[in-house]
Amino acid sequence: MNKKKMYQEIIDFVENNEGFIKYNKMHILELDDCYSKMEAVIDKNSLNPNGTVHGGLLFGLADTVMGMAARTTGKNLVTINSQIDYLKMAKGSKIVAVAEKIKVGKTTAVFRCNIFDEKDNLVAIATGTYFFLD
Repeated sequence: MNKKKMYQEIIDFVENNEGFIKYNKMHILELDDCYSKMEAVIDKNSLNPNGTVHGGLLFGLADTVMGMAARTTGKNLVTINSQIDYLKMAKGSKIVAVAEKIKVGKTTAVFRCNIFDEKDNLVAIATGTYFFLD
């Protein structure tokens, strides 16, 4: 399968998924070799009691964008470890996450993610390790 077709299948999978991704209004903005950029639209259900974006949404977006970047390898995968550091409160109508590879091996891959608020402030950084099922 050529890469362009595979990338479109990943995008279609995300846009047509009825679970966590759709519920949290996540969308792929860009997809390339071991790279993904996604956004999550923020509404009242995305906020913590302090009125800022809930850390769980930031973590979920980080894991999702890194997983989509890892999927561009053409392999099915699962997360085996992930870590996030919250740097600043996120406010606004959307957050954007960018993921890129640190290392891709035969059975595992490690990715990093930066998450920005709508004013392009860096609000969190994350890393994730993924296990290839194929």
